[in-house]
Amino acid sequence: MVLQVSGVGLVCAGKKISEKSHKSPFIAVSFILSLSFALVTVAKAEEPAIGQSLPEFYIGVDNQITLTRGIYEGLANPNYNRLTLLVAHREGNPHFHGIGTYSYSGPSGNPVVNPTNTNNRIPETSTGLPPLSLIAGQGIFQNSFVSAATGEEYSNLLMQSVATINNSSDLGEQALFNSSGGRWNRSLGNANLSLQLLEISDGLTVANSLGQTILANAGDIYAIGTGDNFSFLPKFLASRPGKYSASFKLVDLSLSWGESGIFNLDFQTVPEPSTLIALILFGSILLTRSSSKN
Repeated sequence: MVLQVSGVGLVCAGKKISEKSHKSPFIAVSFILSLSFALVTVAKAEEPAIGQSLPEFYIGVDNQITLTRGIYEGLANPNYNRLTLLVAHREGNPHFHGIGTYSYSGPSGNPVVNPTNTNNRIPETSTGLPPLSLIAGQGIFQNSFVSAATGEEYSNLLMQSVATINNSSDLGEQALFNSSGGRWNRSLGNANLSLQLLEISDGLTVANSLGQTILANAGDIYAIGTGDNFSFLPKFLASRPGKYSASFKLVDLSLSWGESGIFNLDFQTVPEPSTLIALILFGSILLTRSSSKN
């Protein structure tokens, strides 16, 4: 038997034991105690501070006037001069992915403009990753499942202006800032940035870091900040276990830039460590009783 708990490195191994062995209950108890300690250790891990890792999400404006590749090459870019939610990919050749950008569909001779694209979900569908985790909340988020920077890709939902990257002298950050021919490196100027909620699963709400609800119903708008000087960290709260989604677009109330395309964030709750321990303990007891009867 081999067990490994991710992030803790707990490994239990043992030889096959006779069904009639009287050692089975003791092994089961030892296993449960070790696993309980590991899960409690994971549960007590603190959420990474904002400054401990680079942001993954940025807000920028699309500078590209004409599309330069694909079947619509040479056509006007339907996302030009629009606010855009960007995901930074720093590995390999640094670049951004636009999430839910305005796009074309249909024949190139008579295309239809769509207010989103096929890459409009977080986590990005192409990665095959599960929805973002909503974990058991503590303090002001007690009795809720809440989003957190768990170390999983896309889990740090902090959003900043692309212009903040230009403050770094790191060559990799400069390569990211100027990637795609400088498509995303324009300042937001005097934009009055806001996030508009378009659709949300029942039981899911969006709060600020103080636990105050900021977006709850379709059509709600929340002011993020002005220009390039903002840091926005939404907290997603669920009242019960399940899978949830929410759809948004970025809007500029100053009307300097066009609204963004539609993008979606997907979440699922994860059980508390105590719940996992109880389930494993119950299963172990059943196995022990079955062995004793044999």
